[in-house]
Amino acid sequence: MSNTVDSSERRSVIAPAQLATDSPRARRLQAIFWLVAIVLGLLHAWHGRYVMASDGISYLDMGDAYWRGDFQMAINGYWSPLYSWLLGLALLVIKPSSYWEFPVAHLVNFLIYLAALGSFTFFLSEVMRFQQQQERAAQSGRMTLPAWAWAVLGYTLFLWSSLELITLRSVTPDMCVAACVYVAAGLIVRIGRGESGWLTFAVLGVVLGVGYLAKAAMFPLAFVFMVVSLVASVWAAGTVRRAAVGRVAVAGVMFLLVSSPFLMALSMAKGRVTFGDSGRLNYAWYVADVGYRHWQGEPVGSGVAKHATRKVMAEPAVYEFGGPVGGTYPHWYDPSYWNEGLTPRFDLRRHIKNMLWRPDLYSFLLFALRGSLLIGLFILMYMSGRGWRMVRDVGASWLLLVPALAAFAMYMQVYVETRFIGSFFTLLLIGLFSSVRLPDLPESRRLIACVMIIIVTMYGLAVGPANARAAYATAQDIALRGETAPNVYTQVAEELKQMGVQPGDKVASLSYSNNANAYWARLARVQIVAELFPDAFRTDENDFWMADEAVKSRIIETFAKAGADIIVASAVPIGASTEGWQRIGNTDFYVYFLS
Repeated sequence: MSNTVDSSERRSVIAPAQLATDSPRARRLQAIFWLVAIVLGLLHAWHGRYVMASDGISYLDMGDAYWRGDFQMAINGYWSPLYSWLLGLALLVIKPSSYWEFPVAHLVNFLIYLAALGSFTFFLSEVMRFQQQQERAAQSGRMTLPAWAWAVLGYTLFLWSSLELITLRSVTPDMCVAACVYVAAGLIVRIGRGESGWLTFAVLGVVLGVGYLAKAAMFPLAFVFMVVSLVASVWAAGTVRRAAVGRVAVAGVMFLLVSSPFLMALSMAKGRVTFGDSGRLNYAWYVADVGYRHWQGEPVGSGVAKHATRKVMAEPAVYEFGGPVGGTYPHWYDPSYWNEGLTPRFDLRRHIKNMLWRPDLYSFLLFALRGSLLIGLFILMYMSGRGWRMVRDVGASWLLLVPALAAFAMYMQVYVETRFIGSFFTLLLIGLFSSVRLPDLPESRRLIACVMIIIVTMYGLAVGPANARAAYATAQDIALRGETAPNVYTQVAEELKQMGVQPGDKVASLSYSNNANAYWARLARVQIVAELFPDAFRTDENDFWMADEAVKSRIIETFAKAGADIIVASAVPIGASTEGWQRIGNTDFYVYFLS
């Protein structure tokens, strides 16, 4: 990716017709991969249709609040709004029963996944155009990966990162972020080709703004993308031009136009300037080791709790949080409210430890797809015979490497999951493979074919068994016209309705509610207002069931004073006395009526 000619020479030497990005073989491969992606996406969405997590419950509650116009409840300092808008719109239009509510959320995930697939196709086409442009401009007798190889590599990476790292099972906005990242990266590559205008920068700003609305982490990364776009524009032109600065300013203005309404609403709701509190809270939880659940202001120096949950019983610990925050489980609906005042101290030692001690992450990066990606890249680079010039080749891919590495560095400072970095890991690998420069010989083409076959084979071996099991379970569902694995949360919600529990009733939980109770509570439209919470590491219910009758009575009385109508237990130890409790259908859940 060396800038050997200026943009005017490039356009005169390399006409658009000469920069065709796809051969008939590449088009066929792209069609095949699209078909595979759609089929696998449907399979994953259907097989995981009842899977839910605590984050998803909060997004569903937010979506309801936005679409009924309850903005006081909807504006949330921890969860970003875009994904909740999409979920809420789907529920508003389809109006599913409680049985189908979680599957509708996964339908939304599948549609976002299709949007990400289209975004990735745009990004990959821009990469291929850039590669061909650089190859022809250099005229060095070297070749980059051909279009068909980019189709194989690119879509394999997309499938792996989307279905295995981000996943359709997670009811989270990470697939929205992936779609925005791919479009933004594609636009930056286009800018680097020197064939962009004001509109490209305006669209870049809009996409980055949408990315921020999907996840607050995209706010700082948006500025990384804009700086890269500025340098790419100057680099493509071969000289610093005022137009480049003006175009990036347009991107910044469009970014602010998209993001500022939510920024202002959030800042007004919190009484301070903020773009979101997720970064601050995750820093406190995972770096400073403060708070996490039911923070009461300890330890000394961590801040003053302004809105702490109310500890209404000390031994065992019982917390009440019935207001003023709404949602199925208020404590996790808006953690920024309950942790207001938390000010974790900067800890350089923990920062360094977070960066260096990541064996799980490093092994994941090194042995992705059973090591085929790293081994294939090493083989191609070694056989290029470029020696130390490979460093320059890799550096020339900075357009993609800088945003990817910036995202890695940001998450590794605090907390990282594979779903956070799935799209950025794809950018990183595409950038590394785009630095390959092989001799333009038939042997190089055969070598590339062998490497691509190995990568696809390893992908098949890595995900094949799980996909086969999912396909078999889906086939059983269709053949039996029923559920091979019934949804226990729907059962609990429906059985409680039959037992007289009404929407809006207040619930107390004998365990940390995010482990199970928030899921059926969402479907039953009840609100959890209190819970037994021994500590952050032991959240089973034995503190209640193993206690003597006097302690049990005190806990029940405390829940009643907290305003609960019922108490729900998700697991009763063998041999425990359940006098006064009723089993909820055929499930392992039990209910105790207080009213």
